[in-house]
Amino acid sequence: MSSKSVDTLLGQCILRAGRVFVDDNLAAGRDPTVPANRREILRASWASTRVGSNVATLIIEWALALDELHVDELGSEQFVDFSGSSRSTVYRRLSEFRRCWPEYDTPNELAGFVLAEARRRDVRVSPQLELALPA
Repeated sequence: MSSKSVDTLLGQCILRAGRVFVDDNLAAGRDPTVPANRREILRASWASTRVGSNVATLIIEWALALDELHVDELGSEQFVDFSGSSRSTVYRRLSEFRRCWPEYDTPNELAGFVLAEARRRDVRVSPQLELALPA
């Protein structure tokens, strides 16, 4: 799949959330040989879009926090203080992030990459920013 939307942070997050959704269904016993019906496809699309959007938003907010605080890394508690969101909301979003991006503990590295790319192009930090995300 080589769509332009997949080359955005938002597109990557939605794809990863979709993969998590499929893996969860398979782990719950869904038979992979039976084609999904329309309801299942809509449910998967909705769930992966919602979670992917939440994750992309977290990464962008994290990048904005790094920029505003002039730091290279943030801890979870520092982000809670910066974001103004409740601790439980931030930790729930971090949990979604870790499920979609299991290779990272926090969004620091991805947020730094997004911030650096936005600066290089002299554009605003945005989930629609086209990126070649690190593997």
